[in-house]
Amino acid sequence: MSFVQNNMRFFGVMPRLAKLELTVRTPYASLFENCNAFSRLYVTTLKGQMAIGSRSIPRVYLLPPGEMVVKGMQAGAEGNNTASDSGAFMHTGGWLFVHENNSIEVNLLECCEKEKYNFDKLHTNTTETDSPAGKVAPICSSRPTDSSQRSADHLHVKYEQS
Repeated sequence: MSFVQNNMRFFGVMPRLAKLELTVRTPYASLFENCNAFSRLYVTTLKGQMAIGSRSIPRVYLLPPGEMVVKGMQAGAEGNNTASDSGAFMHTGGWLFVHENNSIEVNLLECCEKEKYNFDKLHTNTTETDSPAGKVAPICSSRPTDSSQRSADHLHVKYEQS
């Protein structure tokens, strides 16, 4: 008895989208939902500013607080739930996923249009070092916490003595 298998795939593969799609979410709202009316996305990652366009390499990026720019955005397009004209947004950090099916998913903690962001309310005098965590942080960063670091320092002292 022979078994014939036609057109069978053994791995789950998502079909590649013809145009790049963007989804941007916060815990409170979706700013973009499967929107393809834009050309590319500019974000600042830990390595620097990145431009993510169509057919980018699938990766995951950690986004520190800053600005995100959606270039070539069409206002009022399907999937665009924002009132932004410039495509510039301010956010408090999050994660960016570039999927292999030519889609981008951005999960942010907080986000708003840059036009609505109130820069006058930013304070230049921060008191982070006055908090309990701020007082302990310099002490912890000056001590080696890893046992391999302590043993390496110990070996370095022995080497200098001989």
